[in-house]
Amino acid sequence: MVDAGFLVAQLVNALFYSSILFMVASGLSLIFGITRILNLAHGAFYMLGAYIMYTVMAALPRGGVSAVLGILAAGAGLAIVGFIVEAGLLRRVYNKPEEVQLLLTFALILVMDDLVKIIWGPEYKSLTTLPWGSVSVGEYTIPVYHLVVIIVALASALGLWMLFTRTNIGKRIRASASYPEVAEALGVNTRMMFMATFMLGSALAGVSGALAGPVLTAYPGMGTEAIVLSFAIIVIGGMGSILGALVGALIVGFSRTIMAVTYPVMEVALIYIVMAVVLLVKPTGLFGGREVERR
Repeated sequence: MVDAGFLVAQLVNALFYSSILFMVASGLSLIFGITRILNLAHGAFYMLGAYIMYTVMAALPRGGVSAVLGILAAGAGLAIVGFIVEAGLLRRVYNKPEEVQLLLTFALILVMDDLVKIIWGPEYKSLTTLPWGSVSVGEYTIPVYHLVVIIVALASALGLWMLFTRTNIGKRIRASASYPEVAEALGVNTRMMFMATFMLGSALAGVSGALAGPVLTAYPGMGTEAIVLSFAIIVIGGMGSILGALVGALIVGFSRTIMAVTYPVMEVALIYIVMAVVLLVKPTGLFGGREVERR
């Protein structure tokens, strides 16, 4: 008979991992869904968030306050980075061929990796303790931090849903993506909507890196795995769909957790098998719609 405490611990681990993946993938999916830019540097934004979290928590007394401040600093910092990148670089390539956009965002990965090495050094940065302690479930302990991350991810999913379905700015952003000429004729500043979207997506990457940093350790190049898994998630869930990002993150998080316990050899392979099956059955992803024409 399987230990109930073990099942609960693995469930929390899967939800924690899925929450981190959702935060990264939702930002990437949001940016692509609105601006039609596939930002390869999104993983580097995630990495910067982890380093900002480490810096804040290392500078302040360890605890819940420093963790919250680190998360807020990472979100705000990457929103600023997103503003600089969008206004200074990406705005000039919106109407360029896809390969130009991909090369530009790939170059950003290299630049940011080197900046991290210059500022923080090439060595790994880790925090020895997590805030808020832990709770016991039978013979197993569950960090309260993991539960906090799950709550933050759920709140983010709800907030994004409300933003795009219940607010005027969300409707303007969606209109700017689908019918930019009509939106501009009605007085919507589409350039501002694209900038706001890119900043929001970048902030989500920063927050996800901050949430993952204390557990997964910060190091140069850590965004590579995050961006690869994020691509898998948005392919499974559907490009541009926040619900798809949530469902895709749950599929990837749970499949990887289950395989890590039962059959580690298939831990990563199962993700891409699922992705291949989804592409064969529904090429646009589980919740993806028709492809939107580029501007």
